[in-house]
This record gives sequence, structure tokens and C-alpha cells, in this order.
Amino acid sequence: MQTRGAIYYHSSLVFHNGFTGKKYLVLLNTPDENEPYLFVKTTARKKDKPSTSGCIKNRSLYFIPAGKTFFKKDTWMQLYEIYAISPDDIDNKKEITVEGSLDVKMIDDIVNCLFLAEEENISSMYKKLLRPPLQESLLKLQEKFNKDK
Repeated sequence: MQTRGAIYYHSSLVFHNGFTGKKYLVLLNTPDENEPYLFVKTTARKKDKPSTSGCIKNRSLYFIPAGKTFFKKDTWMQLYEIYAISPDDIDNKKEITVEGSLDVKMIDDIVNCLFLAEEENISSMYKKLLRPPLQESLLKLQEKFNKDK
């Protein structure tokens, strides 16, 4: 089992629009035995995306410049679509492999950005997997102390 921040490569991901393609996926949670793995897909295609490092809330993106992490090219996490994959599929499909990982701070920033941009669109079940109750309480406590400074 992998922990949040693991980078997977899926050679035949079925996108939400029905198309199939090769994609890097970033694991957002550390699933327990029967919990789904929650991923966001990445893209290196700039098109009209901003290249501001970090959270791009109004576009539901998180930008990582080339060479700062595992990714060799400029890479955008597409936070507007969460992919839930069962542990069975992760363990038994040859087209899904672990390729790298992001550090704890960066995956925390990505999950925080996801909540900033998409909180009203995230199911309550996914919210609990992304931010377990203890973690949520610690974040609220941290915000309170930051406001008091």
C-alpha cells in the first residue's frame, strides 16, 4: 500500500469524458484496506493554463514547475476531477504502476488547494478520506493560532 503523494502511471485510464489515455496520477489519500485510492490526474500541456507555482484556485489547478519534483516537465494537477480506484484494481492491474512520489508538504498543499477550489463539489465520503477528522481538527486549530498572531 502506498501513502498519499505517490505518483502512479496509468497506461489506459478511462477519463470522466469516456476517452482513454496514458496519465500520471497523484494519490491524495492513504487508504485503509478497503478504501478507494483517490487520485487527480496531471497534464504537461500548457494550453491556456497559468504557470504560477502552487495553487491556482480559480482554475482548480496546482502547478509544479519542471524539475522541482519527480516531473521533468511543467505539470498541472487537475483538481476538478477526482478518480477513485479500488484497491483490487490498484493491486491487480499491470497498466497501473508506481513511478515516484511528492514530499509531504507538497501533497498537503495540493490537498489544501483542492479544498479551496472544489470543497462544495467533494463528496462527504471523499472529504473524510482526504482529511480524516483528527487532521481536520488540527488544521482548524492551526488556523485559529495563525489568526491570533
